[in-house]
Amino acid sequence: MQTKKLKIIPLGGLGEFGMNCLALRWEDDIIVIDAGLMFPESELLGVDIVVPDITYLIENKQHVRAIILTHGHEDHIGGLPWILSELKVPVYATEFTLAYVEGKLEEHHLLDETTLVEITPKEKFTLGPFTIEPIRVTHSLVDCVALAIETPVGVVIHTGDFKIDLSPSTATPSISTPSPNTASAASWPCFRTRPTSSAPATHPANAPSFPVSTKSSRRPKRSSSSPASRPPSIASVSPLSWLASTAARSPSSAAP
Repeated sequence: MQTKKLKIIPLGGLGEFGMNCLALRWEDDIIVIDAGLMFPESELLGVDIVVPDITYLIENKQHVRAIILTHGHEDHIGGLPWILSELKVPVYATEFTLAYVEGKLEEHHLLDETTLVEITPKEKFTLGPFTIEPIRVTHSLVDCVALAIETPVGVVIHTGDFKIDLSPSTATPSISTPSPNTASAASWPCFRTRPTSSAPATHPANAPSFPVSTKSSRRPKRSSSSPASRPPSIASVSPLSWLASTAARSPSSAAP
C-alpha cells in the first residue's frame, strides 16, 4: 500500500493574477515551477512589486533541486532575483525565456553565480525522483511550455499559460502532446490549469502567418553610465493571507 505522498504546495498565483510559484515535493526532493511577481493594488501604497512568501523554501533549502520556468512573462519570472538571493539552485527554461532571465539576473548581480540550463520541448530531463518533459504551447509570447512531470505516483500536467490558437504564427501546433509513455490519462493524478479570462479568442482563419524564430541573442551588459534607479519596495505575501484580505474587501463579504 502506497503511504508516501506527493505534496503540491502553491506559494503564489492561487486565486490571483500574478506571483505564480508552485512547489512539488516527494520525500526530500523539491522542485519549484515559476517564480513570478505581482504588481500591487491600491491598498499597498508605497510598494512597487509583490513577490511570493518563500519561507517554506528557505526552511527546506537543502531539498530544493531547481526552479523550472514555463515562459518569460513577469508574473512567472519577475520574482526570480529575490528567490535566487536566498536559494542557490539551477534554473531550467527554454532558450527565449533564458534570454529574459539573463538580463534580469545581470541587473541584480546574480548572473555569474547562477546555473542556467536550457530545455527543449519533447526532451526529458530528470531532477531526483521527477522526470520532466516540456510540452510546446501557444501563448502571447514565444517559446512557452507546459510540463509533464513524472512522479512515483503518476504524471502531473502543469499547463502554465496557454491559449488555443487555430492558426499559430509558428510551424508548431498550438499545443503539442506528451510522449506516448506519459500521455495515458489514467496515469495523471493531477492536471493543473485555470483560465485567466472568459473572453473568447478572435483570430481570423485567413490571417497571415509569419515565421517566428525562438533563437535569441543574449542581452548586452548594461552601461555603467546609465542613471541609477530607485530600488523597488518589495512586499512578500502568502497566497492564503492575500486571499483572506481580498475576501474581506469584497462587497459580497460585507454584511447587508
